[in-house]
Amino acid sequence: MLIYESNHFDLISNFHTMNLNFPSHFHRCFELLFLDDGEMEVIISQRCFHLKTGQFLLILPYEIHSFITKSQSRAQICIFSPDYVPTFQRMIENSSLEKPFFNLSLEAKTLISRTLFKDNSSLLEQKASLYLLLSELMGQTSIIKGKKQEQDLLHKLITFIQEHFTESISLKSIAGTLGYSYNYLSKYFNDNIRMSFADFLNETRVNYACYLLRYTEKNITEIAYLCGYENIRSFNRNFVKIKLCTPKEYREKQSQPFIDLYPVNEIT
Repeated sequence: MLIYESNHFDLISNFHTMNLNFPSHFHRCFELLFLDDGEMEVIISQRCFHLKTGQFLLILPYEIHSFITKSQSRAQICIFSPDYVPTFQRMIENSSLEKPFFNLSLEAKTLISRTLFKDNSSLLEQKASLYLLLSELMGQTSIIKGKKQEQDLLHKLITFIQEHFTESISLKSIAGTLGYSYNYLSKYFNDNIRMSFADFLNETRVNYACYLLRYTEKNITEIAYLCGYENIRSFNRNFVKIKLCTPKEYREKQSQPFIDLYPVNEIT
């Protein structure tokens, strides 16, 4: 089973975990893990890395990864959008890291523990911390250019949808853009994602709508169009189908933890 985690449209999220075990999954964001205590195995694109106390590890966008704790572990995780570090994102596009785990200098670790794993840090401090961290990471590893990930077409599809879901797109138009026949791509999508393209597109749009409802004051009609819907009726129908409540009701539940409101799509 492969899990696709719907977009983390918020720019940064922090989690504290105990004895983390999580199956193969991927998402559009970077994932930074700091192992406070214990040991953990992290599998990234079929490569296994043994993480020890005090080490950091960076997972790149769309890398398939899983976590295994055999005895005990305590870790902090920071998931952040590529929009935070556009310069680094351009550097690693279609590439991988030779060694994704690393250590930080005392100065960098002090700054990062104060900013990246806190929910109320300033945006400028967070960006500065990330670039400092990435600078130290690149002093300890190298970029493997052109190393294709497993299920390359799956990544192309997901990436294209994430970049264009607010537009009027269809699987037929995507097939033409990517250079595949519609029939082949339709079968591939259903076989690998286990849901129709229309359902997947609607989930992506509704998840983005959830972010806009929670973090902006835009009215519901405006949000519907920003998410790629051509009319409010279609937006409301799909929102209720996926979230089991209306957009208005969802907005009234803003006090609930954001992560609990995002489903995942299981891909086998």
